Amino acid sequence: MLAVSRCYDPAVTKVSLTFVAFLTGLSLVIGGIASSPVGATPNNADNARDATWPKLPVVYVSGSTEDRSSAEKFAKVLRHNGFDTYIFMVWEKNDPKTNPYTTVSGNSRRLPAFVDKVLSRTGAPRVDIVTWSQGGLVTRYWLKYFGGAPHVRSMVGMSALIKGSPFQRVVQELGGCPSRVACDEMSDSGKRLRALNTPTQALPGIKYFNITTRWDENAFPYTTNLMTGRGDYENLVTQKQCPVDPVFHTTMTHTPSVQSAVISALHGGPMRMKCMF
Repeated sequence: MLAVSRCYDPAVTKVSLTFVAFLTGLSLVIGGIASSPVGATPNNADNARDATWPKLPVVYVSGSTEDRSSAEKFAKVLRHNGFDTYIFMVWEKNDPKTNPYTTVSGNSRRLPAFVDKVLSRTGAPRVDIVTWSQGGLVTRYWLKYFGGAPHVRSMVGMSALIKGSPFQRVVQELGGCPSRVACDEMSDSGKRLRALNTPTQALPGIKYFNITTRWDENAFPYTTNLMTGRGDYENLVTQKQCPVDPVFHTTMTHTPSVQSAVISALHGGPMRMKCMF
């Protein structure tokens, strides 16, 4: 959630707080629009794709500082659209070891047991992952280093920091990281982040859907959220489909047009948005 881009950068605190105050007001407007679970209503095209892309359980990997009530609200939209959804909270507030300011891959190590329980409960062969912000890095470290890839058909990432964050690089250079390892796991120049993206950002056998907004106030430049190079992926910049919809990082999961893009991805794609305006 409120991300990783702002986690360690005191130099931008005043600017960030001012902008977040603006976004808080805007989120009330978006929240009003999204007061009932909308998403994308399945249609005949969705049903046709479902014949070759059957529904799997969905694991929602939360934003780094997202609370459970926010995660539940988003999961409710997915369930309303027929997806059996389970929430993995990146930061369990009663467990200091999960603090996203000090670890990324430490939370990735928790995902295998969680997903195993989902697979055991549902009997499904694999899951689809939906994630937001730092949750995207948590997911991708799990996919590559902790045995996740064979258990995942697709990953839908909302501003998922594919190429890392410039903020962590700056703070790392200034010596201000609470955890040098966590900064390196997120920094756009970090050794661990580079290793994650080498030789490709997209792992074979997984379909990736990457969603970003040009107005991303946390994970920017917005292109950091998009994949490049080899692999099976689809990138979506929200303004290309819905030019005037107010899509920001901090309100992304509760923005109906973004929700509709996620729903279409979970039907196998291509992603399409139902514009709010």
